[in-house]
Amino acid sequence: MTLAELQERFQAGILSEEAIAPRFVADSKKTNAETLFAVYHNAYRLRLAEFLSNDYPVLRNYLEDEDFGSLVEAYILAAPSRVRNARWYGARLPEFMGTYARLENDAQAIDLARFERALADVFDAADESRLSIDALANIDVERWPKISFKFHPSYELLDLAIGTATLYEAVRDGQELPLIDEGEERVLFWRSSDHQSCYRLVSPDERLALIEASAGKSFAEICSLLQFQGSGENVAARAGEFLTQWFAAGIISCLALDD
Repeated sequence: MTLAELQERFQAGILSEEAIAPRFVADSKKTNAETLFAVYHNAYRLRLAEFLSNDYPVLRNYLEDEDFGSLVEAYILAAPSRVRNARWYGARLPEFMGTYARLENDAQAIDLARFERALADVFDAADESRLSIDALANIDVERWPKISFKFHPSYELLDLAIGTATLYEAVRDGQELPLIDEGEERVLFWRSSDHQSCYRLVSPDERLALIEASAGKSFAEICSLLQFQGSGENVAARAGEFLTQWFAAGIISCLALDD
């Protein structure tokens, strides 16, 4: 047996559901092969469980240890690690929860996991320059309608079950859990210039503006769509307020002109 074959069989044994020692694992003077192999078999799962626990501390507290532990066990069995960097191992957990029998209908728990994942993702997103609102001063006012925007790589916009942000804060801070209504809320996530993961709720019309802006639509096109959606009489002023907030948050990295 070559070294590569030995490693492959050992790995297959580690990844299998039951800790059955491969034939080449020998007994020691103190214990048998099954016990020795079980150390590695269990250590692998405990390490992955530790990664998930560190990635989702608020979800863990929300579900409590028993239910979170069951979720972790099911996830490890269904999704063996295929990445070298453990930071990415838990990326599929929110998606997996939608197929997990105990939680597949619990939109609040699933979206809490998505919320927590987004905070981690924006923190680790690539860096890029950020523009201040002063960048607009370099463009003639009559050309503003043609401006389009490129967002910072840490920008992320999620539609979540209503109350997810409040639930996250309550669980994080050890407060009483809020009563949750049915519906959706829109949450903008980004990393600040001082390397903090940030978030805030956005209105339906700002959500629409963000989606259109991130798709490369011009300021004039954004205003037209807001007008069509009935976002008020002075949509240009409303869109201007959104721009001011986006620049202040540092989520705009580039401007372009469609001449």
